Amino acid sequence: MSNRYPISGTVGIEWDTGRNVSVSGFQRTHSQKDRRVTQRDLRAPIDTPIANESCSCAPSSEKLAQELFDNWNNALQSGNPQTVAQLYWEDAILLPTVSNVPRVNHAEIADYFQHFLQSKPFGTIVSRNLKQGCNKLTDAGVYEFKVTKNGEQSTVPARYTFVYEFRDGLWKISHHHSSMMPEK
Repeated sequence: MSNRYPISGTVGIEWDTGRNVSVSGFQRTHSQKDRRVTQRDLRAPIDTPIANESCSCAPSSEKLAQELFDNWNNALQSGNPQTVAQLYWEDAILLPTVSNVPRVNHAEIADYFQHFLQSKPFGTIVSRNLKQGCNKLTDAGVYEFKVTKNGEQSTVPARYTFVYEFRDGLWKISHHHSSMMPEK
């Protein structure tokens, strides 16, 4: 039997229960067998409600993706790292462009933006690819930032992924990955 499971809402992405992988209901380490951390059916897609759960899906669209990005970009323009961090869910993960440290809570996310905002970044989407799921919107592609360092303005192209989740009537970022282009 395969130990790979589908993640609904994002065709082609799977997770597995390999060593040191922690996804939703499983946690593995070198010294432990499978240890359930929830009572969820682990063979079911992880973002699909089980029988005793109910779910209604918020509409998502390219227009919504652009609005969410614009809100994030406008928060950057505020210069306030707390304003930016509030656009992320408390359990979000940020894999930032100019830091090797994954940020996994508001304090760590705000700390990253405290430093990043000093370059007065302004982002523009160059190309995007959207995947829509129930209460989830994945926006991945290429963006570029105008940044100022030592009084000099430059443009930095980067790849990005934003995963937005709709919870409690709000769309916020649950996962954000950004990395500079590896080739010149």
